[in-house]
Amino acid sequence: MKMRNTMLWILVFFIFNTKTVFSNQNHDKDNHPLAASLAASVNCPNEADAAGRKYLTERMMHSETMFSELRHNIPGLKNLNNKQIMGMMKLMGPNYYWNFDKKDPNQKTGALLLAHGYGKEGDRAFHNSMTDISTNHITTLSLGMSMMTSKHIECALSEIRENGAEKIYIVPISSTPHNTLVQQWEYIFGLRNDHAYTRVKSFQLDDVVFLDPISDHQIAKKIVLDYAQEISINPKNETVVIIAHGPVGETDNELELELMENLAVYVRENGKFNDVRPFTLQDDAPKEIRDENVKQIQQFIENATLDGKKVLMVSNLMSGKGIQRKINEDFSGLDYKFNSKGFLTHPLFKEWILQSIESSDK
Repeated sequence: MKMRNTMLWILVFFIFNTKTVFSNQNHDKDNHPLAASLAASVNCPNEADAAGRKYLTERMMHSETMFSELRHNIPGLKNLNNKQIMGMMKLMGPNYYWNFDKKDPNQKTGALLLAHGYGKEGDRAFHNSMTDISTNHITTLSLGMSMMTSKHIECALSEIRENGAEKIYIVPISSTPHNTLVQQWEYIFGLRNDHAYTRVKSFQLDDVVFLDPISDHQIAKKIVLDYAQEISINPKNETVVIIAHGPVGETDNELELELMENLAVYVRENGKFNDVRPFTLQDDAPKEIRDENVKQIQQFIENATLDGKKVLMVSNLMSGKGIQRKINEDFSGLDYKFNSKGFLTHPLFKEWILQSIESSDK
């Protein structure tokens, strides 16, 4: 178990230590299937498990080119052979999709929620929390890193369409667009030229609308404020730290901190706190970068404590069971209170999804 956990942490580091190439050019639409032929172009699972999850059971043959792309885009895989790479992919968990029963026969819009997955129990909690979305839209969750396949996404789209959806909204479940997973999804939907991991099948579809992550949306601001107020006693004497996972690259990190500063301003002004400061851990960056970020946060907490202030910590993490354990270890011995909840468990998060779809539909 210890070895498995160590391998997982190593893999997480390598996954996000990648470079994504941006382009203003569009994909050649001739290289992508039309919406009408999507269902016919893929062999999708016919049966679900007892809970309704549909896994890709057909054995996929991965080309040597795909393994070469992984070695090129993920430096930590550079010296691994194909079998070792597949072993690492298996540790990431499956790519699968999980739909909801159609609530209204007159529903004509679909919602496909993309997430990297939170483990079996976390995925179940996520599925349960999205029931209200299925009341308004034909809804499916697509879970997995999409590193070597997009078939689970393609099958989910096909099933939503077969259930009567004439327009499908793609919702990336992420606190920011500044990470390689969202960039891989954008590639899959034809929104960028280059892939973050491998050149999996991509498609441009007229009936699909790709929405933005929650980032610094007004609802994100309210969620962070709510979490700070849950552990607050005397705001005028409290300093709030908003901590984020953070990207690897420095440019992405600067953009992430700009978004987070907007969250901080809202929390400071509406919560009447003494001070609110955003930080990123850059959790998957080289150790020296992460260590320096931790040191800066530690110093900030120590200075606020010496100034007589109580320190509160909240985050913009999606899940409440991600890097929170590491955060507790990083700041062990310091005087602060941490609300470790993630966005997914807040009632307003599903409201953000519904609002994003509604505003895009106008």
